[in-house]
Amino acid sequence: MTTSRLMKRATINKRRGRHTHTNGASSSTTIKSLPKDLLVEVVATVASHSFNDLHNMKKCCRDFLDAAEDNLVWQRVSLDKFPLIQWNPNDKVSSFLKRCRESENVESLYREGLLEYFGYPSGNIDGLKSLKMAAQKGHKEAKYVYGTR
Repeated sequence: MTTSRLMKRATINKRRGRHTHTNGASSSTTIKSLPKDLLVEVVATVASHSFNDLHNMKKCCRDFLDAAEDNLVWQRVSLDKFPLIQWNPNDKVSSFLKRCRESENVESLYREGLLEYFGYPSGNIDGLKSLKMAAQKGHKEAKYVYGTR
């Protein structure tokens, strides 16, 4: 788009009450101006949908990296990309999953409960505690498994 077209569009948008930014213009609102609890909520929402997106978001800027360390993020982070049984665990994955359990991530509690309760050869009744916690926090599968015991 030529410069004259951009200026014409900006003038029309300005009359209509819309704001546009041209090259070189910056917004007056920055991430640093947002409250920490709002940043944490944004990061937690991203984390609940995709671990990969959380990872990319943490690399984006220091503020997101700091917000990602909040317990709320760890409670909500999606574990969809991680198998139930870690056949070849590495230190980073093990550390990540441990932090999820410590933060009472519901999916982590559910998985831990399943592995403990139905573990081969004899199982462990303590797995019911984790299943119960996950069920109380709203995990659907945990409600089913705990309800059928």
